[in-house]
Amino acid sequence: MHFRSAVRTLAACACGFACASPSLAWDCQGHRAIALLGLDAFQQSTPDFPDWLKPESARIAAASNACEADRFRALRAPLYLTHENDPDHYLDIEKLEQFGLTLSTVPPLRYEYVRAMVVAKHEHPDNTDPYNPMMDPARRQEFPGYGAHAVMEWHGKVASSFKVVRTLEKLNDPGRQVELDAARTNALYSMGMLAHFTGDLAQPLHTTKHHHGWLGDNPEGFTTDRKIHAFIDGEVLVIHQLDYDTLKPTFKPERTAQADPWRDVLDHIQRSHDRVRDIYTQVKSGDLEKAPGKALITERLQDGGAMLGALYASAWKLSEPDAKDVEAFIRYDRWGGIKDVKPNPEARPKP
Repeated sequence: MHFRSAVRTLAACACGFACASPSLAWDCQGHRAIALLGLDAFQQSTPDFPDWLKPESARIAAASNACEADRFRALRAPLYLTHENDPDHYLDIEKLEQFGLTLSTVPPLRYEYVRAMVVAKHEHPDNTDPYNPMMDPARRQEFPGYGAHAVMEWHGKVASSFKVVRTLEKLNDPGRQVELDAARTNALYSMGMLAHFTGDLAQPLHTTKHHHGWLGDNPEGFTTDRKIHAFIDGEVLVIHQLDYDTLKPTFKPERTAQADPWRDVLDHIQRSHDRVRDIYTQVKSGDLEKAPGKALITERLQDGGAMLGALYASAWKLSEPDAKDVEAFIRYDRWGGIKDVKPNPEARPKP
């Protein structure tokens, strides 16, 4: 079945959400394409690629889930969700300097990063941009963003989801089939979320303070029009007819990721950030809507897919359960009920 036909219903359901916010990265069409390219790269690099990820239904589910984090943003109402979710979609690299950081020195752990910025702002308040919390009810704009940390955290969640699936497969218990089906569904959700944030950071305007038009000194006369972001996310994809079907023939999944892919993720962000000025130059010249623009956006989407595939493969390698993992899972899970579980004398605390 042709992919565009297969997802027509899903796309129709998502459209109202995906179009509701002017600050999303790639329309759902772009996020789906990156997710599917990532699955292709994952399969190509993984000799033991799981059979349950091969059916088109599984691929479509992961691709649809790649749009979910933007559906959160389209809801608009709950401050709690906006506060937690919105800053995960970007990292404004230029703003790191205000907190005494660079991309290469950002602490890998989210709350260590937050602490470093809070301390820096407390000790040198004049170094940071003015911030008015009254203009930001969800408190989402004070810091440069958590995009790198979102990718790392979802990478860990994908690895965890894979391990649960593989543990249940090792048990090979027909009575646990419902549990295995649920675990695979959870894995597809986590894979979609990782696809989303990896894809966000492949969009250059999600790595810069110039995300909705050029800010500050502007000697080259770049556009300050806020519509540039939405134009790149969606309209340019339509102009150049960029989707999974058109990107796949020239896709070369050449990225790799370590077991701890923090540095690989930072490199991914830097590659994207390096194209910010190219985006603005092409908007100014009109080339963004011509062949050079098609080449640039194609490269960004395909790099997102290649990086995603490398992250999937990294998570898969981390997820192989050993005998102790299986034993611990059985004891925690207690799928057959408490009556059949024998007490463990070694678990008793000393009086």
